[in-house]
Amino acid sequence: MSYNWILLLYASVICTSSIIFETTSNPLLLIVIAIAYFGVHVIENKIAGASLLQIGLLIAFHYVSEMDLCLPLYLAQMGKQLMKNHNMRSVTAISLLYAVSCALVAATYIPYSEYGIFTLVFSTFSCLVFAFLFNRFIHVMEHQTQALDNEKKRLTTHDALTGLYNYEECHRQLEQLVQAGKSVVIVLIDCKDLKSLNTINGFHGVNRILKQAAQLLRIMFPEALAISRYGGDEFAIVLEYDNSQHAMNTITQMLASEFPKLTGIEINYGMAFYPDDGTSKDDLFFNAERNLYTMKRESWLKREEHMLRSEKLRVVGELASGMAHEIRNPLTTIKGFLQISKSDNYNIRPWYDLIMDEITRMSMLTAEFLQFSKPHASQFKVHSINDCIHRVISLLDSETARLGHHIEFNASPTPIHMLMDQDKMLQLLLNLIKNAFEAMTEQGQVRIRLYQADQQAVIEISDTGEGIPETELDKIFLPFYTTKESGTGLGLSICHKIVQDHEGTMEVESEAGKGTKFTITVPVSQPESSSAMMPGSNRMTV
Repeated sequence: MSYNWILLLYASVICTSSIIFETTSNPLLLIVIAIAYFGVHVIENKIAGASLLQIGLLIAFHYVSEMDLCLPLYLAQMGKQLMKNHNMRSVTAISLLYAVSCALVAATYIPYSEYGIFTLVFSTFSCLVFAFLFNRFIHVMEHQTQALDNEKKRLTTHDALTGLYNYEECHRQLEQLVQAGKSVVIVLIDCKDLKSLNTINGFHGVNRILKQAAQLLRIMFPEALAISRYGGDEFAIVLEYDNSQHAMNTITQMLASEFPKLTGIEINYGMAFYPDDGTSKDDLFFNAERNLYTMKRESWLKREEHMLRSEKLRVVGELASGMAHEIRNPLTTIKGFLQISKSDNYNIRPWYDLIMDEITRMSMLTAEFLQFSKPHASQFKVHSINDCIHRVISLLDSETARLGHHIEFNASPTPIHMLMDQDKMLQLLLNLIKNAFEAMTEQGQVRIRLYQADQQAVIEISDTGEGIPETELDKIFLPFYTTKESGTGLGLSICHKIVQDHEGTMEVESEAGKGTKFTITVPVSQPESSSAMMPGSNRMTV
């Protein structure tokens, strides 16, 4: 129900009560005044001086009705006036006007007595108290409304976590600075590896780091025109400058040295200067983001290089440790026999064969290690894989017959060619087939299958040996890992390296008690490309 209808309802009640209780001497006039009072409220926006007219009609209505019930109408009318005028002098004047008017009208019909005087004083005091409380209420409401408006504006322009400007406000601030023609630099900052800290410190810990970073940026750049949280772990700073080179050196010193030192966070950053790097806000952000991406890429390449160097050092350490361990065992044996011979004046002949076996083992181990680790030139030419496999089978004829094994070769319908170092491919196939022979303690069968899948040649070598335990499959290509009593542990590592040098892959499948299958996949070549490949086919493989 609207304000005017409440006034009509209340005025009707007063009017009816005055007529019923016969307090009015002119009921018709009272009704006319009530209707006029309500009408002025309805069309007050169309009447000049409507407020004074409303006061006059209210006084007339009170005077004719002679009802103390009119006090709420005075209060409602006064509240309406106070809503429109918040000046303290005006509030005081309006309050006194209504209080005095109510008291003077009431004095015309209230009998002169203690109760009458009390009623007049109470009515006057009620008007003044109401005016004070209503004015206080309006001020509180306005203050709260202003606070809510300020908070709403702050939330729409600032980041809730760090208190810095948000993404939209950063763009808006830079747009205004560019339009004003100020020489400014925009700096975009990206915190490295901050997202990965979520798994270590949790998001509460990362939020704390972001708050600390925001606070530090405020301290480091107090003259900044704008500092904002540009994204999840990205910040943006807008600075005014006089000399671009000096500004670049200062910012670089702060961000590359001071910021990581104080926070422990490595950062990437990119800068763009107005008007040197762009004449619009979008141009500046584009160039700054491009410079940031360039720095990210350089940082990533340096990290990859460092990781590769560390991995190489780790592998060298493992190879050196394995090599030292493998050589130390035969040296210990030889040293023991020589010490016994010297101390007891024994003839060394009974142990001569054993000593020579250990020396041969060291020589073989050294040769394989050099073959595995030393860079060597390889002659790559296009050859038939079919011919290469047939040659390996021929070389192993005598050994196959001696051990009682059988080799079955399922060749492809048409010859398959590849760019290869033929000697290395022969070594690869010989090693795998000999390993298969050693895995079969009784008479067994080695199956070789060659076929082409798309532009890849696939060579499968399987045996019916004892197989490799599943727990050891991931280790068989590691240098110096072996399950043989007399093995060096470099055979399969060398095979794996030969396949990698030919840009291929090597996989193994095995089941204990049923056998093992090695699958080699290498790219194929056309036979007619052999002559074209020969001049430039020397590769240095590592």
